[in-house]
Amino acid sequence: MSGGATGPAGAGPDGRVAPVEGIGDDTVASFHAQVAQAARDRAGSWDVVAEILDGPDASLAERLRSGELATRLRLAARWLGGDAEIFAGDLMRLDVHARGARRRSLDADLASLAADHHLLGDDVPGLVAGARQIAAACHEEAAAWAAGDTAGGRSLRAREQELIAGRLLPALPDAAGRLARDGASVVTRALGSLVLAVLSVESGRDYQRAVLRPDA
Repeated sequence: MSGGATGPAGAGPDGRVAPVEGIGDDTVASFHAQVAQAARDRAGSWDVVAEILDGPDASLAERLRSGELATRLRLAARWLGGDAEIFAGDLMRLDVHARGARRRSLDADLASLAADHHLLGDDVPGLVAGARQIAAACHEEAAAWAAGDTAGGRSLRAREQELIAGRLLPALPDAAGRLARDGASVVTRALGSLVLAVLSVESGRDYQRAVLRPDA
């Protein structure tokens, strides 16, 4: 995907987020549409987390160079409103990386990503599988809300919390923290911090502060 291509559905060529359709009046149907869209957005966050944690390849390097990955995270955070500020600084770092892509080769960017991947440790396969499982549960939750199934939507949301606690919390904070603190490049440090931001939003605990600024 070239640097001038448009972003994912919902974003214009400049990466700006378009309004979400179906969210307007104060009706039950509108509420269901809003919660369903939030669940889809949250699934998008976990999809990106899985891509960051998985072994770096040319596809990930290209998505960073084109700005696509940053745009997807912005779309995924739109349901947070003003609280999406937790992502802002690191997304700006990814924007700078994308704007400078023409001055670097794809191979050089891929080598930089690969050089820091070991910082994630030995738990990567389980963490990737866990993030993908949570993303799938978010998509199921979205379908339930869209169908008006309030009980099903709430049950799936609770299931996501169980998966986060059981599959990710034992190892992900430390793994992402190592990437955010010790990565050799600005981009890998930003990616580690973004993983902590997603985990913070989804778990309700500020892991960026707990892991990166414990004395703050």
